[in-house]
Amino acid sequence: MLLLRNKNDPFLARIVTCDEKWILYDNRRRSSQWLDKGAAPKRFPKPDVHQKKVMLTVWWSATGIIHYNILKAGETVTAQTYCSELEKMHEKLQRARPALTNRKGPILLHDNARPHVSQMTVQKLHHLGYETLPHPPYSPDLSPTDYHIFKHLDHFLSGRQFKNQEEAKTAFEQFIASKTPDFYATGINALASRWQKCVDCDGSYFD
Repeated sequence: MLLLRNKNDPFLARIVTCDEKWILYDNRRRSSQWLDKGAAPKRFPKPDVHQKKVMLTVWWSATGIIHYNILKAGETVTAQTYCSELEKMHEKLQRARPALTNRKGPILLHDNARPHVSQMTVQKLHHLGYETLPHPPYSPDLSPTDYHIFKHLDHFLSGRQFKNQEEAKTAFEQFIASKTPDFYATGINALASRWQKCVDCDGSYFD
């Protein structure tokens, strides 16, 4: 259905998508070692299962990042906080792309997490004039933020350590600064081929 719709009336440029991700303070990975016969392996500290991390929420489109937020320690994404971030994102989108918000309107692609589908959120999206694309549950292969933004962010952060939330935020800002507009367009435009793969695989996970 989405493939046919996009073929008849291309809408990928209208998509705004978002997701959340934990950013770990310690992004080092343990790796295998080649050892000479009889040599003792180097000792590395075991990863702390309770290590510090911060929650990142990012909103973007084919033209780039629209809005992002790093939650305070102990804060979680609720329907109320999600709606608050929706409003902030929408204000920025109105300034950056007034033609989109004033004409056909933006189309939101997000997963089915409880805060995203709450009655409060549905009402907020209706008030702001957003259409919501259908998204099958547990399908990161169909989420541009997962298969594109977060995949590249993980690579960018690999091996890095942060002392506090501000350092983690700075690292994300460095990641954004390292990307050109084409990077974001590539991620959104890949949706069409991924929808086709989903059809070809009868809805099975493929990535």
